[in-house]
Amino acid sequence: MKTLLINGCSFGECWTPTKNFIADLGCDNLVNISKPGTSFQRTYRSTIEWIAQNESPAMVLIPITFSHRWELSLNQDEDMIDGSWIPLQTSNHISDQYNLQGVQIKDVKKLVDDYYKIIPTIKTYWDRMFTDIIMMAGFLDQQNIPYLMWDMCNGFDKNHIKSYKGFQKIDFIEKNKRIIDIWKFCGNKFMRDTMPSDLRHNTPEFAFHHAPEQYNELENYLIRYLNQNLK
Repeated sequence: MKTLLINGCSFGECWTPTKNFIADLGCDNLVNISKPGTSFQRTYRSTIEWIAQNESPAMVLIPITFSHRWELSLNQDEDMIDGSWIPLQTSNHISDQYNLQGVQIKDVKKLVDDYYKIIPTIKTYWDRMFTDIIMMAGFLDQQNIPYLMWDMCNGFDKNHIKSYKGFQKIDFIEKNKRIIDIWKFCGNKFMRDTMPSDLRHNTPEFAFHHAPEQYNELENYLIRYLNQNLK
């Protein structure tokens, strides 16, 4: 059985690939371990864990989530894939339902609020994410697992890091054909741009859960990209 593995946040979870798309990728089985509200840290950690617990997938697709998200390992009921890690972003998005032991959720929320107070610019998020993308790609390359990654919702713009040091690493991302150009392509924006004009007007560019019709457009784009760049 040739498995297509998808991993991301809610933008990955709400995607139900068509049978033709799965077949075009040379797969006959789909596993989607995407989880709403999660970070790219969770994406690469749980992708590695899933592969360690199962046979290698025939293809991995990773829609890259928001760069400001992160995660923390706390004392709670453990999950086979996620262990004791919980997703973190702004405190109003932290669930009160986590079964934490010896930790008060109000203290976690205060920690998160304090964290976001001391992050001055996007350079902190992007630096961490770009490094994680390179590490994820390196692991999959080492395992000889085909993959494709693309920005799903950040709308990266190279002008925003022109004055910052320590970003030479992006050369590794730009030269990797299995990572769609992060400066020119954003999955959510692409899907919005393919909508009928009357619907597009009131649809956000980067933070919107699209209908299956728009995901069909994304699938067609991904197949074209693979055929043009990785055949």
